[in-house]
Amino acid sequence: MTKKIENLTLKVVQNLNGDENKYLGDNLFIAMNARKVGKLFLQTHQPYCVDEARVLRVISGHARSNVNLQSLHLRPQTIVVLPPNSIFEIEEFDEDFNIQTFSFRSLPPETPFKQCALLQLNRDDWQLTGKYFDLIWHTANRQPFSQPSLRALQSALLMELHLIYTKETAELRQRPLGRQQEILHHFTALLNDHAAREHSIAFYADRLCLTPNYLGAVVRNASGLTVMQWIHRYIIQQAKIQLKYSDQAIWQIAETLNFPNPSFFSKFFKRHTGMTPAAYRNS
Repeated sequence: MTKKIENLTLKVVQNLNGDENKYLGDNLFIAMNARKVGKLFLQTHQPYCVDEARVLRVISGHARSNVNLQSLHLRPQTIVVLPPNSIFEIEEFDEDFNIQTFSFRSLPPETPFKQCALLQLNRDDWQLTGKYFDLIWHTANRQPFSQPSLRALQSALLMELHLIYTKETAELRQRPLGRQQEILHHFTALLNDHAAREHSIAFYADRLCLTPNYLGAVVRNASGLTVMQWIHRYIIQQAKIQLKYSDQAIWQIAETLNFPNPSFFSKFFKRHTGMTPAAYRNS
């Protein structure tokens, strides 16, 4: 029988109400100290599908993660905004790693975080976001509970984060690698939309109005990985998600990921992970 793994949804953490965690149904989950959440639910090298959008505020320790094919180094004074339906994977973390986090169902139009955003905050911005988290936490614990007040605080914090993100993005584009990073950003966005079916470099080069050779050079210079390595990373990540989260047969997953046959898919998966799809599913 297929081993079923839960999505990392709010329902998974609904029993964690306590002194530093608060669950309010589909409206909100907030944790001022998420160490307990991490120990209960997060395993390294296991991708999780995050249905609701999240804000993660790293308060101590270090971790390396992968969000929608984007490698992130999480360290103190960084904030990560995860859009809905993100695929989140922790590669490694130290004993001191701890975050504050809250969830929200939809983004206000003023804060269009359609892609994952990692922000490195200065001292003033870090203190400001800490005050917002405190206000959201206290508002969530007030009786009677005010959903409009909570929503207004969330929106205000997201607007502040978007201002910081816009400033950082503008500064990045002025650096020597700004154009290359912009191409890499658009390339990874295309991967998220098309890599399950499109496995050729030519497809992405055509969409970006670049030659395959130029795209390959830019991606390699900007990320240290080749275009095919990026494509293969996406395929493996999606394969892991489907093997763990769905009851689809392996041949169906191979078909979904546009492999010519299950045997080719199994060889590809084992070459990149050291395990067959069946062994990974049952691990």
